[in-house]
Amino acid sequence: MTNLKALIIDDEIDICVLLSGILKQIGINTSFAVSLNEGRKFLDEKAYEILFLDNNLPDGSGLEHLPRINQEYPGMKIIMISAYDGDKERESAKQNGAVDFIGKPLSGRAIRSSLQNHFTSLNL
Repeated sequence: MTNLKALIIDDEIDICVLLSGILKQIGINTSFAVSLNEGRKFLDEKAYEILFLDNNLPDGSGLEHLPRINQEYPGMKIIMISAYDGDKERESAKQNGAVDFIGKPLSGRAIRSSLQNHFTSLNL
């Protein structure tokens, strides 16, 4: 069991539930929000080590908000998740502070691999 906390910001409830389930199996506590505004409230209330951030949200682009989120919460690892999984999106995410980019549909293998790369203390 870990003490890691993750926030998922994605407007698709089924993605939030799927990702929360995978993270729970690993022992990571999760919360989720369905918009950037709701997600920012969560970030202001609690410290998270991991943020899974969707690109296309009802109130804005995750990629556009990524630099500000990264600056305001510098210790948090941000993993972009998006169905728009092109080279341009991946490069933009990395340039703006994301530690990884996982294309949708999400897979447990990709999530575990990303987490293992950035949290070597996890036994996955």
